[in-house]
Amino acid sequence: MKRRIRTGLALASVVAITTAGAAAAGSGNNASVLQESFANSVTGNSLSIDQTDANGSIIAGAERTGADPDEANRIDSNQGANGNEIEFLTPNAPLITADTAGAATQSGSGNEATITTGGSGTFVGLRQTGDNNTAGITGTSGQVLLFQDGNGNDGTLSTSDGATLASLLQAGNDNTATVTVSGIDSEGVLAQIGSGNTTDLNVDTNGASVSFTVQGNNTSATLPANVVSSAGGGQITIIQRPLGGQ
Repeated sequence: MKRRIRTGLALASVVAITTAGAAAAGSGNNASVLQESFANSVTGNSLSIDQTDANGSIIAGAERTGADPDEANRIDSNQGANGNEIEFLTPNAPLITADTAGAATQSGSGNEATITTGGSGTFVGLRQTGDNNTAGITGTSGQVLLFQDGNGNDGTLSTSDGATLASLLQAGNDNTATVTVSGIDSEGVLAQIGSGNTTDLNVDTNGASVSFTVQGNNTSATLPANVVSSAGGGQITIIQRPLGGQ
């Protein structure tokens, strides 16, 4: 079932939709949506939802946690071939998490999102706060989470083939990102903290858990971070900061 929801100006609207029936594609799905536009808004917000090929999928909210990307912990150290210590870093905790009791939220002006779910029990969490953010989400397994806090951000996410999690935080303005996760129990988490960053993360490894955090402005990778392996498993953490950062 496809739905398109749009608000006008100076309006807050909440929509909750549930489909029931036999356990077949397009049944047992639930979507909860909150759209807010304010008096000084130029345009309203637009959200398109397609749960036609899903069974028991849920569309709800995403929320920030108390974790701070500056609080990266040293979790291990080894001696390299030249005797220098090698440090492995990881964030203390996820920066965003699912808000299962909340609604997929667009708060501001000119935000647009398209959500398509498939498979069984897929969860999509969305929050857009600011103006002119765009999102494209396709989930056929696990959780897909997007939190955009700023203006002019563009995020594209997808899960497939038994992936557990695709997550994207964009905190700043004019960031562009793609997170593509496939493989049984695989996870891909990307955070852009700053403005004008372009970052892609592709995970295609069964059991892999990959965290990629970018802190700074106007960073751009000529190629996406690709994690592809036939072996699978393990934790990979990437933290990209300006020169002189911790």
